[in-house]
Amino acid sequence: MALAGLLRPGDRVVTTAIEHNSVMRPLRHLESLGVALTVVPCGRDGAISAERIDAALQGARLLVTTHASNVSGAILPIGELAALAQRRRALYLVDAAQTAGIVPIDLGTTEVDLLAFTGHKGLFGPPGTGGLYVREGVEIQPLVRGGTGSDSAHEVQPAFMPDALESGTLNVAGIAGLGAGVRFVAGIGVDAVQAHERRLATRFVDAAAEIPRVMVHGPAGAAERCGIVSFSVAGVSPSEVGLLLDESFGIMARTGLHCAPSAHRTLGTFPAGTVRFGFGWFNTAAEVDAAVDALRQIVAWSTKAAAGAM
Repeated sequence: MALAGLLRPGDRVVTTAIEHNSVMRPLRHLESLGVALTVVPCGRDGAISAERIDAALQGARLLVTTHASNVSGAILPIGELAALAQRRRALYLVDAAQTAGIVPIDLGTTEVDLLAFTGHKGLFGPPGTGGLYVREGVEIQPLVRGGTGSDSAHEVQPAFMPDALESGTLNVAGIAGLGAGVRFVAGIGVDAVQAHERRLATRFVDAAAEIPRVMVHGPAGAAERCGIVSFSVAGVSPSEVGLLLDESFGIMARTGLHCAPSAHRTLGTFPAGTVRFGFGWFNTAAEVDAAVDALRQIVAWSTKAAAGAM
């Protein structure tokens, strides 16, 4: 909605090499229609250079970045990037799918223009829910036009917000579920959620670093990442590791490319991808330790199997 509503042929948009396909696919489509696209490279740990972003923003209409990579867990400095975009007179759209409800975001002080979030991750809402924050004064062309329940005397789409972007009957049951999730998170406090996830991620990263043949991808420091941790086991495909975790240990993980092939090219894990853990509020230190122990056993099994094959 944000990308198609803002960009027209002749505009230029800047993004990063660690974006999810929810950003990359609509941008590639818009590129085919005449929108100029600049993809700024990132480091192997998923970190972005503010200097590179600043240089790329010269003459751009829009900057769009993730707040945290769904592959590496790397958190981008959206406050700093918002200031750069403002100085270059570009709008700034943030993909907060991985951070809403997990990492504090103050839209009163962080001057982003648009922020998209999903409901089914850190906000504990049902799948198929989410939202788009649009700063007052930013004009977006509707993605869909139709009945809105307001201004019914006219046969043209309402021009006022949010009605301009809300055609059709909304998912009322889903929104009610999202509201319940938001109230739950508000009761805990986002700062507490972030601290808990960082403790678990740090516990796992520190322990996994001691396991031979296990490589953890992404930032080294806990302050630079959210609760997402991707890793590889040398000599074992991510899909096989995920299957062993599931069938032998009852541990669920996401394997493969995570709908973010550009991010995996950046990390050097394309085309096989990685194994990804997403530590959340309901995970415990004991579960982290069990996952580490499972990895030790998987590495031991694969080492023994490799030796037997020689």
